[in-house]
Amino acid sequence: MMMTPSLKVLIAIGIAISIKPFVTTLIWLKHTPADDFIGKIPLLSTEDLMTHVKGKNALLIGGTRGVGMGTALALYRAGAHVTIVGRSDHSGAKAIASIQQLSPSTPTSTPGTINFVQGDIGTICTTMKLIEQLSASPKSYDFAVVSAATFPDWTKPLQNDDGLDKSFAIAVVGRFLVYRNAHLFMNRHARIVNILAAGEKLPIDLFDREIASGERDVTGLFEAMITFAIGNEIMMDGLYTHDDHFASRDYFTMVSTHPGLLKTDLHRGQGFLFDMLETAMVSIAGTTEEEVGVLQSSILVSKQLHLHGLSFVDSFGYGRVHDVKTKSFIEENSSWLWKMLSKLEKSSAKCSAV
Repeated sequence: MMMTPSLKVLIAIGIAISIKPFVTTLIWLKHTPADDFIGKIPLLSTEDLMTHVKGKNALLIGGTRGVGMGTALALYRAGAHVTIVGRSDHSGAKAIASIQQLSPSTPTSTPGTINFVQGDIGTICTTMKLIEQLSASPKSYDFAVVSAATFPDWTKPLQNDDGLDKSFAIAVVGRFLVYRNAHLFMNRHARIVNILAAGEKLPIDLFDREIASGERDVTGLFEAMITFAIGNEIMMDGLYTHDDHFASRDYFTMVSTHPGLLKTDLHRGQGFLFDMLETAMVSIAGTTEEEVGVLQSSILVSKQLHLHGLSFVDSFGYGRVHDVKTKSFIEENSSWLWKMLSKLEKSSAKCSAV
């Protein structure tokens, strides 16, 4: 099997964290078929991006920092009407000030508009509140980029008000609710970019149902990252099976991308070996928010990707779609996860009574 750069990164992380998951990953890579390859996604200049997004509405959930803010910057520069969602008014005001400062008008481009909406997808009720806010607005979105996430910490796992691990709640449950209700605040033929580690080729058979359901606490960073990222991938695949707006392939198109290695978004306190590895990797291959924003916005409008219902782009900008054999790995857990998510979705009725 040909080793892509993204697989080398995954293996390096496995080595740094522990030998067991590394060996497991190698075994999986040997037996798992490669997905169908799309190719390298070309980067667009601001002028080229303008032809796709100028005057259109873009929603960024998690747009106050990191990859979300970088993508908001690229879209704003290209003339889009950008709405960023974050947990605090302070972080929103700070992000808007930074984006505007970095986006002066030029003879060939004029920035769009930008505003902030306070919101959080960390629990069922806060997610539903955000959906209600977006649905009540007269604005309807042509693009959505969801990058909100929190890094798992196996040394002191935290549960949210729903009894779910906070990282899993944002990566899977909150995003699930947003996508299920996207037709309420997004235009037909809208494009969605889901930014998480699921953009990489992951060992899908390592998905742990006990961790996902909260029956067992995580005992290592690798198993936490794998379960939450794979859960996100299985959830998105399920949308194209169970949700009419996605299954028709005529309403939404979705791309899952990897955020890459951001110089400004290091995850400290995750163990000595992980911290050392991340520092070394970022110093060699790290990117700025501005650089990763150009990649993500180029992916958002790419015609190569949006010929497919669900596609993936790794941290090096190479696209792929699931082939039949990969989907068979997903289907083993898809029904179980969808039942769990559907049950949580029904429980959102309690939120209106709060």
